[in-house]
Amino acid sequence: MLGELFGRGKKSFNVTVEPFGKTLSVGKRETILQAALRSGLAYPSECRAGACASCKTQLVDGSIKPLTDFAYVLDVDDIKSGTFLACQSLAKSDLTIRVDSLRDGLKPIKPNVFGGEISKLNYLTHDIQEVIVSLDGEMDYYAGQYANLTVPGITESRSYSFASAPEVKSNTVVKFYIRMVPGGEVSAWLASGECLGKAIQVEGPFGIFGMRESLSPIVCIAGGSGMAPILSILEQGVLNKVDRPLVYLYGARTQADLYSESLIFDISKCWNSSFRFIPVLSEEPDESDWDGARGLVTDHIKQIDDFDLQGAQAYLCGPPPMIDAAIPILNNCGVRGRDIFYDKFIDRSHSPEMLS
Repeated sequence: MLGELFGRGKKSFNVTVEPFGKTLSVGKRETILQAALRSGLAYPSECRAGACASCKTQLVDGSIKPLTDFAYVLDVDDIKSGTFLACQSLAKSDLTIRVDSLRDGLKPIKPNVFGGEISKLNYLTHDIQEVIVSLDGEMDYYAGQYANLTVPGITESRSYSFASAPEVKSNTVVKFYIRMVPGGEVSAWLASGECLGKAIQVEGPFGIFGMRESLSPIVCIAGGSGMAPILSILEQGVLNKVDRPLVYLYGARTQADLYSESLIFDISKCWNSSFRFIPVLSEEPDESDWDGARGLVTDHIKQIDDFDLQGAQAYLCGPPPMIDAAIPILNNCGVRGRDIFYDKFIDRSHSPEMLS
């Protein structure tokens, strides 16, 4: 009786999610985010590894069990107010929680599972491939979102952002930019070339990253395959005739690591306001013919000429160290925390382990 009173005898808990007004059944070994996504709820999420804070949630009533230390990504005020990460929390009792909806009133798209076939591969750099997947149905998604890909012989799925804006009429072909991770199983499978024509599973869409409605200037900062979601939202911005000044800082090691420059040039010509692309190279040889920006991409945030960051919106995609370094610099330049949106690209070797 006492076990039931304190929740120890229950196999699952009821979690009411506001403002969706939906009640979930959450298993004792299941995170709140896992249960929400399993139920088809368009719950805000990005990395699912406790690093990006996209799934931060307000605890209204009940108690949870944290699986990681929230202080790594949440500030003190958030934690004091009962904010937690849904991807790193188990329910200890029946709960009532509150979470921000998708974004800007967009209708949530319920994730679906599609059969797919890898129809084209193209090396963009020595370690980034463009992967084209043909689907067995039409997949709706918003620019900036991602999908989970499951490939033959590898049990766990991998998450990749869409690299282009959704088609207006039909989305039966989707594009991803995938970095070849040393020792990565999916990377090795793609690099072998044997994947062409092979069947895979594509589940999605997921995530809340994407351009918010505003009249403010835009600064985009990306590195590596973080180019993918930025291109997706920029293409959507062209389609939506967005009329906002924009600067795009992109960090790479050398000239050989730059890609999609012609596509960015085309976007800049169609953009309804000023558009500047500033590639920054961190390891380009001193004796090369490169006359562009050098150093870390974050070092150039304060050096953007004729662009007032005060009150701007920032969109960041790439490795966690880059994003962690950029945020305080943006804050110091007058970009408010609520106007900074980011998608941290984390491979599985950097995902926090669940506590027992």
